[in-house]
Amino acid sequence: MRSAIHRYPLSSDVRSEEIVKLSLAAPLPHSGMAPVLSFQPIIDALSANIALLDGDGVIRGVNQAWMQFADANNSHLRNYGLGSNYLAPLVGIKPNDNRSEKGAQDLSFAGLVAGGLRNVLSNAVDKFQIEYPCNSPTDKRWYLLTITPFPGAGLLRAVVAHEDISALKLSEAKVLEESLQLSRAFSDTIAAIAMFIEKRDPYTAGHQLKVSALCVAIGQRLGLGAERLNGLRLGASIHDIGKMSVPAEILSRPGHLLAPELELIKYHCETGYDILRGIDFPWPIAEMVYQHHERLDGSGYPRHLKGAEISLEARIIAVADVFDAISSHRPYRAAKGQKEAIAELERGRDRWYDGAVVDALFAILQESDKHEGIPKPNRTP
Repeated sequence: MRSAIHRYPLSSDVRSEEIVKLSLAAPLPHSGMAPVLSFQPIIDALSANIALLDGDGVIRGVNQAWMQFADANNSHLRNYGLGSNYLAPLVGIKPNDNRSEKGAQDLSFAGLVAGGLRNVLSNAVDKFQIEYPCNSPTDKRWYLLTITPFPGAGLLRAVVAHEDISALKLSEAKVLEESLQLSRAFSDTIAAIAMFIEKRDPYTAGHQLKVSALCVAIGQRLGLGAERLNGLRLGASIHDIGKMSVPAEILSRPGHLLAPELELIKYHCETGYDILRGIDFPWPIAEMVYQHHERLDGSGYPRHLKGAEISLEARIIAVADVFDAISSHRPYRAAKGQKEAIAELERGRDRWYDGAVVDALFAILQESDKHEGIPKPNRTP
């Protein structure tokens, strides 16, 4: 079905009577009313404000709800009655000079409605819809305007319906606010987990946050959408959550670790996956954590995944993780610096690390002043 559906944010002080005056003009001599009479009981039973139009946009019938709405808003019969032309005020409205912003909004709204009605009358679309606020000093309401063709080949050509959707909009606003509160609580929980992990390993304090900032910048560079970036940010910020199972004395021990200790640390990917896989995230967070030490050639761990078997998010985290780990101090060695980190990524480009991700990181380092939390370029140890 061809349709045109809009949501139009009019100024908050639009009055109900202004919407009525916007929609209807002075009466024309009415004729041909008989075809409408048979539909009157049907449209009177509807709660929406209904008007039936002919091919010229002239109102040939209205229901009781339409009349009651206009009466309640002190609109004279000539502004909404039978024989009025629905199109006339829409094409003749002028911006209010004293309230230019509202006037411009009204003009734009009128143009949208006039165009929508013409498209329905000419059969260019099967439906036109637009949501709009209709507020009074004491009440804020929302309406859905729907214009559809009138079936048949008689005098009537279009049905105009203004439906009060205020309850729905209030419900949507409540759901949105609850969703935002839940999102904030979720983000705070993730941040608390990340902080707990790093408290156990003072040498890597801030590592996950730095990796997360790098990942978001890389994702933006690669053109990821906002929702996917949000998932990447969260996944990167807890990518080492599995280290909660590693004894703190191993994480913070200076000097080289023994082979069994290294194997225990490597197990953190699987542990992290086990912790997160039962949580119904809107993103594949558990897989990001599971895969962030995999390498393109299959030499990574724990599952030795190759190429496209590794998610893009995990490939991004891998590059950011390697860069920050080599650049920063570790329990068993001093920081090697950005020069060595860059050399490592250059050596492993397209072999271990995704080349596009590596290139994106290098480009970001050259313009790091534009990215919050991104280290300044420094090719010295």
